[in-house]
Amino acid sequence: MSLVPPNFLTLNVCQDAFNNLFSLYFSEHDHDHEEGGGGHEGHIHAGVSCEEDPDKQYSKPIHIAAIFIILACSILGTIIPIIATHVKKLKIPRYAIIVGKSIGIGVVLSCALIHMLLPAVVALGSDCLPDSWHEGYEAYPYLFALLAGIVMQFIDFVVLQYLTHKEQKKSMSLDSSVTKDNSLKEVHTSGNVEHCHGSHVHGGLLMDPAALKTIEAYLLEFGITVHSVFIGLAVGVVDDKILKALLVALAFHQFFEGVALGSRIADAKLTSHWHEALLTAIFSFSAPVGIAIGVGVASSLNVNGATYLIVQGVFDSVCAGILLYIGFSLLIKDFPEDMEQLCKGKKFEYLLRAGLFIGLWLGAAMMAFIGKYL
Repeated sequence: MSLVPPNFLTLNVCQDAFNNLFSLYFSEHDHDHEEGGGGHEGHIHAGVSCEEDPDKQYSKPIHIAAIFIILACSILGTIIPIIATHVKKLKIPRYAIIVGKSIGIGVVLSCALIHMLLPAVVALGSDCLPDSWHEGYEAYPYLFALLAGIVMQFIDFVVLQYLTHKEQKKSMSLDSSVTKDNSLKEVHTSGNVEHCHGSHVHGGLLMDPAALKTIEAYLLEFGITVHSVFIGLAVGVVDDKILKALLVALAFHQFFEGVALGSRIADAKLTSHWHEALLTAIFSFSAPVGIAIGVGVASSLNVNGATYLIVQGVFDSVCAGILLYIGFSLLIKDFPEDMEQLCKGKKFEYLLRAGLFIGLWLGAAMMAFIGKYL
């Protein structure tokens, strides 16, 4: 008994039915596209309106409450590493502090790529921008990030050369003052000269650049502070429904960025606690200030407008380049040094090393996950 398909299932009939469905779908799709104002008609670009929705539900009390929630999360994340470093009574192990620092490195790298460079690419690639931003060159976000990284390297080099020259002059002046004192020549020459030389070349500026760590803390502060202002500004103008979804993500975002910044501030060994408090306050208030500005201009600011998108895209690109340079510098210099100091020759050495790597990966993973929502 042969199995012959019925006439209505022949190959030609099935092919004709598929072609008809295919044609019907695209004819309806094109019709809807024309009604919706395809191209640049009606200010609709790739399904995204370049105008603000006049009918959105916006409640100021909820947005004002968000200011204080984000402020608390920012302060908490920043002061935890600083307190853990300075308050010896807490008896927090040095290894735990370095694990937190490793988490901060992962946060910085992930934040640079996912929370800064990606939004910059989206903003500067928006169809709401003038055609001049898309014609001829499409890599502006990556160009700005590249230039920021190169400038960062140049600043580091110049500062290092200046500090090295300054220390050399100081060492030479000490040497000359020692040699003039004949009565103490042998004592001071054998002691001070060797000490100055050693602190400069072997154990001081080049091997432990405290001044450069301070500069890196400043630059990291600048990068994440500017970024946080723009995020706060965007959160300040969104409607109530979107705010509820963004608020949790932004709270974690500011907390982990605060941990990364606090680790750098504590590691920089600043001159006073007031100095640390100032840097903490600047970052902690950055996103709340952005939200407050957004609340104030919510009725007039268009976050899909060309001016806002260009400013946000350029600043996010530059901040991404700064954070990438700082993040990879920490990963190449500080991370191996901390691992050697805390893990080498210790009991369970490989587990201690693995803990630092896990901290690094965990910091990057957490910020990458938050990037799904923010």
